[in-house]
Amino acid sequence: MNCPYLEKGMTEMCAASITSLVPSAEEAEEYCLTEEHYRCPMLLGHVLRSGAERAYSH
Repeated sequence: MNCPYLEKGMTEMCAASITSLVPSAEEAEEYCLTEEHYRCPMLLGHVLRSGAERAYSH
């Protein structure tokens, strides 16, 4: 199962990244294109940012 944040088009882009990072071939092979995407540093950062935004919005 691919990462749900991997946007495919002319180039593959990471939607979990603040800067729309294009993963390297190694990152894509290790995280984006496998079930190991939950270990990806960009995805973990996205989850942490989302949780912090919710905590401060109350």
